[in-house]
Amino acid sequence: MEWIDDAVARILRVKFRLGLFDHPYVDESLADSLLVHPAHLEVARKIAEESVVLLKNENRLLPLKKGTKVALIGPMADQPYEQLGTWDFDSNEEDSKSVLEAFVEYNGSSNTFFAEGLEYTRDKSADGFDEVERAIAKSDVVVAVVGEESILSGEARCLAELEMVGAQKELLELAASKGKPVVMVVMSGRPAGLYKTQHLADAIMYAWHPGTMAGPALTNLIFGESVPSGKLPVTFPKGEGQIPIYYAHRMTGRPADSSAWTHIDDIKVKAEQLSLGNTSHTLDYGFTPLYPFGYGLSYTTFEYSGISLSSQKIQEGDALEVSAVVSNTGDVAATEIVQLYTRDLVGSYTRPVRELKDFKRVTIQPGESKKVSFTLTTEQLGFYHPSGEFVTEPGEFNVWIAPNAAEGLKAGFVLE
Repeated sequence: MEWIDDAVARILRVKFRLGLFDHPYVDESLADSLLVHPAHLEVARKIAEESVVLLKNENRLLPLKKGTKVALIGPMADQPYEQLGTWDFDSNEEDSKSVLEAFVEYNGSSNTFFAEGLEYTRDKSADGFDEVERAIAKSDVVVAVVGEESILSGEARCLAELEMVGAQKELLELAASKGKPVVMVVMSGRPAGLYKTQHLADAIMYAWHPGTMAGPALTNLIFGESVPSGKLPVTFPKGEGQIPIYYAHRMTGRPADSSAWTHIDDIKVKAEQLSLGNTSHTLDYGFTPLYPFGYGLSYTTFEYSGISLSSQKIQEGDALEVSAVVSNTGDVAATEIVQLYTRDLVGSYTRPVRELKDFKRVTIQPGESKKVSFTLTTEQLGFYHPSGEFVTEPGEFNVWIAPNAAEGLKAGFVLE
């Protein structure tokens, strides 16, 4: 009862401070300020651009040059409603601008050949594929916008198989068979279908459900008006058999590495019944994810060097400065999300192999290097023990400054 009283008291306290008991009705004159207007849409565009993750960019296909003849295909290319995503109860489709609309506006109708191929993502009919072939024939590059309708995301929307729904895989196979470069843009609420389709595309952008300004945001990114900077907030599995898979897992008794893993196709016929490494892996997927947590490419390249610590030993209550130099080794100004990870090597309770503790968005000019520093407190090294107590235990720690959870510069220190 004390917990309930405390919770209710906090709610009532806020309501009193807001004056809700004195003036229980809203000020209707403020309604106009809540409507969609250019300032709000500009923020939506910027957020969408920063959330899109570039996963693949072979031969630097992206960005495209303005004026490139593009076959814009796929069931999500002109879906202003579906790109809003789930939990959009108060949205208006009219406020949303699709990829098709933005492409035509930026690249011109004479350079944009649209053929959705499928009426919606779960459509299994190939009736529209002929039109897709005609569009590709007139184009230099294919941009395929695929994924999932908004209703397929959210609670009670699980899939048993992480496949592209409908005939989207067949649509991508058709596009890839024509000898033109293929850019795949995925709008979805989950990492669905990439393992079996990523080989069909030369470049891949993962756009989640990017909202009202998905069209302008993706157009800016595809044509280089903006540079991708998004990083994956989850680990992408190769398939259902790898789930659960996440970066902050515990160390297994027999961790796998490249020297201990043998792919199923590399096992000799009638091989002796050996353990084949006897480590934590599967014969087909191996032991690494499709894409690790924190992963994301740019239109430039970044180099990490010179990790340094302010001290090799700290005591509880101290702060440790962790720094590294990040250099833009490409020819495009871009923003890198630099990530800080730690690992408690020995604990009274098993600890994850890595834990994200901080990150910074750093914009770096071509040829420029910046020193990126983090302040790591001993409180950040603590954890909740199964007993319910928050503890910070002395011992050895590793620390990384990294572009994602699978790479980075590593150093060590001791908490005394």
